[in-house]
Amino acid sequence: MKVVSQVTVRLPRLIEASEYRKLRYVGSKPSLQQLKKWIEEGEIIGEVTGGMYFVDVQAAVMGSNDPLLAQMLRID
Repeated sequence: MKVVSQVTVRLPRLIEASEYRKLRYVGSKPSLQQLKKWIEEGEIIGEVTGGMYFVDVQAAVMGSNDPLLAQMLRID
């Protein structure tokens, strides 16, 4: 017998780059300037509003190739 459960998590669409940095990276973290550069270059989906940098969390989660995240989202 297989039990399948569904978990719905509501993520904010945008969070500040500095908050994303704290939540996403453990140990060695890229600098805030590096995150801003990645947003400007499109390596991380986000936007700049009023001089503030935001990361699109939903796009980051859904487009991630992080093996742990993939394992957590996999339904067998």
